[in-house]
Amino acid sequence: MKGRIWLILGVGAGIAIGVGGVPYFAGAASSLSDTAQRIVGSGGLTLVHSVARRGASRRVVQGITSLLRLLVPGVTAFLLILAARLTMRLRMLVGALVLVLGVVSFFYIGHGAATGALLLAAAAAVVVVFATGPLVAAPLAALAALIGTEFLPRLVRDHASVPHAAVVGLHRALFATAGSPLWLEILVLALAALPFLIAARLVIR
Repeated sequence: MKGRIWLILGVGAGIAIGVGGVPYFAGAASSLSDTAQRIVGSGGLTLVHSVARRGASRRVVQGITSLLRLLVPGVTAFLLILAARLTMRLRMLVGALVLVLGVVSFFYIGHGAATGALLLAAAAAVVVVFATGPLVAAPLAALAALIGTEFLPRLVRDHASVPHAAVVGLHRALFATAGSPLWLEILVLALAALPFLIAARLVIR
């Protein structure tokens, strides 16, 4: 629980920034999400042209690309939370290794210099153990929550371009015709929200 509190605080801060529309931060999260989607879209377009030259189905690749663009923000948030959890779990190990390095210095250098090295290693170990939460884990969790706060409401807005493009692309890939049936819209929204739900479970688990 001691490590988890920093994840919870970070997520709370990210949601507060996103809901409050704090200048720069909320816009930066939205820009980060859009940039990731454009990267996937550009890569998908290149892939479409590449597979088309080899005779593969363009509509299938376009459908997969549309779905990946939809999943990228959630997967990014999930990876940020995962990284935050890993840093909290590894901080004790890293701190111990730094301290051991200071102790080992007694076997290689004079006691005077080794004492200084040990004190420095001990100070660094304390910083690693106690500062990882507020300085590393919490900001990562805040960024993940901020991406979710900016991206998820856009999925359910009227005429939202990202889910509509994914629905149309998937329908064309599956049935070779354009369309956006309600069941496919619900499926696409569920898939887009799934990585965020998994990330939230990692925070509270």
